[in-house]
Amino acid sequence: MKVIFEEYSGIIITAVAIIALIAVVGLLLTANGPVHTAFVKLIDTLFKTTEIS
Repeated sequence: MKVIFEEYSGIIITAVAIIALIAVVGLLLTANGPVHTAFVKLIDTLFKTTEIS
């Protein structure tokens, strides 16, 4: 086990970091996620301000 971690620790850390990043981005962009909600609010405010219907 020690040999595996010595040889492949960089690859393992990189893979875990990429998977975690994909998970976080996926959670933020879900239908009711914070990024989606803020973007929809921004667009709604823009249309209300410019009076485009």
